[in-house]
Amino acid sequence: MSLLRTKNGFTADTTARMRKRARQKASQAVPLAKSAGTAAMQSAGEAAALAKPHVRRARRWAAPRVERTGKAVQEKVAPQVSAVMTKAARRLDPDRKPRRRTRITRGIVLSTVAAGASAVVILLRKQAPPRGTGDNGSAAADTMHGTGDKSAPAADEATRVEVNGQVSAS
Repeated sequence: MSLLRTKNGFTADTTARMRKRARQKASQAVPLAKSAGTAAMQSAGEAAALAKPHVRRARRWAAPRVERTGKAVQEKVAPQVSAVMTKAARRLDPDRKPRRRTRITRGIVLSTVAAGASAVVILLRKQAPPRGTGDNGSAAADTMHGTGDKSAPAADEATRVEVNGQVSAS
């Protein structure tokens, strides 16, 4: 094996020449790359300026079609999707058991009703009976409290008060 050859098959002299040539080409490529970037930016700006009226025209063309499609989806597809989802939700939801009232709830309701009824009875007993019932004690009490009519004649025993509050003479 020769001492002038390296492991990769090139001599040391050849490797040095290749490095030098690569550096020269790289130094030449840097300004070209910079100018290519600038040229690409200018070309992109020009392309955008040229495309702008076409984009506007395309948007004008697409807007009514998109609106029509949106209305169609809202009126036709959305209710169907909603119905399917509602149906699926009902299938997923387990059956609810009817709510049964417990004994405690029934007792509370019954005691509330009883308390209300007793309050009504007490209030009705505290009210003065209507005039002309034949009860002279209540008429005297009315005159004492200033609520009775002093000039009203005393009611006779033949006058009766009906359940509906009407006075009848028998």
